[in-house]
Amino acid sequence: MIKAVIMVTGSAMALYALVLAAFYLFQGKMIFFPGLARFGDCPDMEGRGAKAESFGDIRYYIQKSLSPEQWIIIFHGNAGNAGNACDRAYFLDLLEGFPANRVVFEYPGFGRDGKKPGESVILEGALVLVRHIRSLDPGLPVYLMGESLGTGVAAFVASQTPVDGLILVSAYPSLARVARHHYPWLPVHWLMKHRFEASAWAGETPALLFHGAADDIIPIRFAREQLACFKGEKSLVEIPGAGHNDITDAGAGLIREKIRSFITQP
Repeated sequence: MIKAVIMVTGSAMALYALVLAAFYLFQGKMIFFPGLARFGDCPDMEGRGAKAESFGDIRYYIQKSLSPEQWIIIFHGNAGNAGNACDRAYFLDLLEGFPANRVVFEYPGFGRDGKKPGESVILEGALVLVRHIRSLDPGLPVYLMGESLGTGVAAFVASQTPVDGLILVSAYPSLARVARHHYPWLPVHWLMKHRFEASAWAGETPALLFHGAADDIIPIRFAREQLACFKGEKSLVEIPGAGHNDITDAGAGLIREKIRSFITQP
């Protein structure tokens, strides 16, 4: 009997060790889901007047306003691409009519650029992009808008270079904390390589957060935790009944109203 218990325990431990190894080795594929489309292949972006641009390894879509009063630079979530199947065109629709130049960043490793996506390469590219955009028209205020994974990217950039405000949809304090919520039986604190410690990047930059009250991917308590980390002007708008993937549909009117007020306040 004892021998059987030892064998079962040993087998369970070996299986658990294999699960830990698989999580560590393949976590990039569990976090980043690039789409199949090539960057620039998005008729819907073009139809909205957004052009695919690049300099060096940095790629982005830009939609210019005739009389711009701000830049709004957008960092998307972990799945798809900036233009994959045109599934980021909804950002342009959400901000339609705003007197702003809108930019949607294409992450390294997305849009079939042959690179491997990861935290460091995404953060470095985002910072280069924002500094480049600011140089195009130094007189315009710059606002960063992040969605899900992109909220951490936006917070990081704001911690490294001055921007005028952060607009964060479905924010989190740390990707590792979200992973621990979904995998409580794994020591994700020790295993995570792409941690996106957004709480450490929350500074004095004014921040406007939106979150779906019914979000089961990044539960709203994480947005409340991240809100508490910001040290300047901040607010959280909770969208009743909205989940993770339908928040910009369910709360479109309110989101537009709050963003307009945020970027035009004295």
